Amino acid sequence: MPSSNKIVELVNRWAEMESIHPDLTLERFCWHLLGRMPEYGSEHPYSLNARLAGLAGRLSKFATLYSKKALESFTLNTVEEWVYLVRLQQLGQPKKSELIFELISEFPSGSEIIKRLIKKGLVQEYRDPDDRRSKRIEITPQGRHLVFASFPEMERVGEMAFGILTDDEKIVFLKILEKLDRHHGQHYKAVRQAGFREAYRLLKDTGDETPEFD
Repeated sequence: MPSSNKIVELVNRWAEMESIHPDLTLERFCWHLLGRMPEYGSEHPYSLNARLAGLAGRLSKFATLYSKKALESFTLNTVEEWVYLVRLQQLGQPKKSELIFELISEFPSGSEIIKRLIKKGLVQEYRDPDDRRSKRIEITPQGRHLVFASFPEMERVGEMAFGILTDDEKIVFLKILEKLDRHHGQHYKAVRQAGFREAYRLLKDTGDETPEFD
């Protein structure tokens, strides 16, 4: 059971924040408390947004390093090739352009990845029966075998990258990432065609300060 002092402190913090935000919800209050924890809210010369951007890029590099090591025994040149195979297996028989767009790649680099996968016999392409100007692609049995065989190794990559987190921390982190993915996914098509100022206008804060919980 929590001590009476801790209960009083919690109630006082709720009252303090509710006086500033009359529409305070339990979810928002919990995020407020997490953000004020010493290990998360320490003084820093850079803004929160700058720190998030820097850490996201740094963590992505760590994950890429681990993934490269996991895929060394497979016939793949890059981690991106593995990602293309996995997403292609999920999509079925998309157009090449659809797969490239789905994976947020530039068309020239995405096309090169697909060409390499075709050359290795992991992907096959054919004319779209409904549009002879387009080509569709699908993963081959050899490609499916590679994906199936590589999953245990890539699962270990997940353990290496996130194993330090508790299950509760992983769920919270996942909810945050899902919210970001939804937001950027909704605006990606427009942002891709826009200049920086217009992209900024489209993506700036929407005012929804807490992740959505199902």
